[in-house]
Amino acid sequence: MTTPQFLAPAAVETARKELFLLAARALADKGAQEPGDRLASLVGGLVTDDAWLRGFLGWTRERPALRGFTLAATVELVHARLTAKLGTAAEARQLINEVLVRADEPGELLAYAIHRLGRSFPKPIRDGVAKAVERLYDEHAIAVHDAEDAPMRFSEVIGLTHPKPVGKQSDVFQYAALRLKRPTPVPGSLTALKARAELHAVPTEKRPRQLDRPDIAELFATAAMTWRDVAVWLGGEMTEKAWAAVLRSMSVRERLAQLPAFESAGLASEIADWVIADLAEESSVTRGRAMPMEIWAAYRSVPSSRWSWALEKALQHSLTQVPVLSGRTLVLVDRSAAMARQADAAAVFAAALALRSPSVELVQFGPAIEPVTMETTLLGTLGRFRRPGGGQTVAQAVREHAQKHDRVIVLTHPAAAVEAAEAVTAPGHEHVITEVNDGWFAAIPAIELARTGAWPF
Repeated sequence: MTTPQFLAPAAVETARKELFLLAARALADKGAQEPGDRLASLVGGLVTDDAWLRGFLGWTRERPALRGFTLAATVELVHARLTAKLGTAAEARQLINEVLVRADEPGELLAYAIHRLGRSFPKPIRDGVAKAVERLYDEHAIAVHDAEDAPMRFSEVIGLTHPKPVGKQSDVFQYAALRLKRPTPVPGSLTALKARAELHAVPTEKRPRQLDRPDIAELFATAAMTWRDVAVWLGGEMTEKAWAAVLRSMSVRERLAQLPAFESAGLASEIADWVIADLAEESSVTRGRAMPMEIWAAYRSVPSSRWSWALEKALQHSLTQVPVLSGRTLVLVDRSAAMARQADAAAVFAAALALRSPSVELVQFGPAIEPVTMETTLLGTLGRFRRPGGGQTVAQAVREHAQKHDRVIVLTHPAAAVEAAEAVTAPGHEHVITEVNDGWFAAIPAIELARTGAWPF
């Protein structure tokens, strides 16, 4: 574990920028989401910069993609402050407790702390996790999060931290421990787990007939059975009746991903109509944080189907999740043959940026170097891109179109990344993206904040 090294005042801003940049890149790059020694070193160096670090953790905590990053950074901060004898144990305990908001997170944070510090990690971390467990662990938490592949099982977290149960939580804690040792009856007080046990007690061959029960959807909900749980319970085959029973408990993003399965199962018209209406509703798309590229993937997975109208609406609604970029922006989209694998993804990303920000200029290169004519809809704009092919390069595109832009974004393939970085030499914000995904919508403005030190907190 890195020992805190107090930075000179001039180095503090540099460390802030680098730490924020680590988080910004992790929004889009899954490889960057794995914290390492550099995270510990940066947090240790900023250990006296308490207000900024707490603001930073508040910002990362609000972004689901940075959940693991936030837990790791919190452990590093608490350890660094305790090592430097800054603050109190109570403050450290409170910070750990506050950062844990989901029932799977106490185990994740403890697993990280043990990996970094060993099993003799600081007591305030242990006590903060215990307080969070008292708040988060209930029978629904066991049903959803206490899985075999979890970083740490509930019983181990409880054994390490010794939380104080309240009411029927005693039964929760005891059951979490006993069920790992031997088959254990579910206490009567734990109605959700009891309902789940009763469902699993039904012989496998008789389970499909349970789907004819008029209350099956309510029973699955009572038993905290997700659609994945129901699929396992049925032996892997989700029928039309099974989907109908779990649809309302699924998130918008889950429904988008499962549209081909709905179509294969022959979802009844009245059930499909409800899904269609929900997908076409702006508030549903916004609340579910559905993004343009995942909606486009769903659109392509069920071509010329009854879902198309709703997905076209959802695509337009999803643009509200795309940032409005300030200043003049040039987006260069590689349409060469090497981009065949992600050509459509790059076009969707670029079109979404251009439709969201009136100051975005969209240019394609490959078959030809030319501006892309904007339409009023995302689908209409996609139709203006050429088929992948040709030999026009990013360097040529930059020479012809980069003219005092505040920002240049290049969407290309990995083999062209160096050429793109060398071609874009004008001062300002430059982004060369070789693996396009929805995370870059949030990452681009965050990376620019890191470069300028204009903190959002």
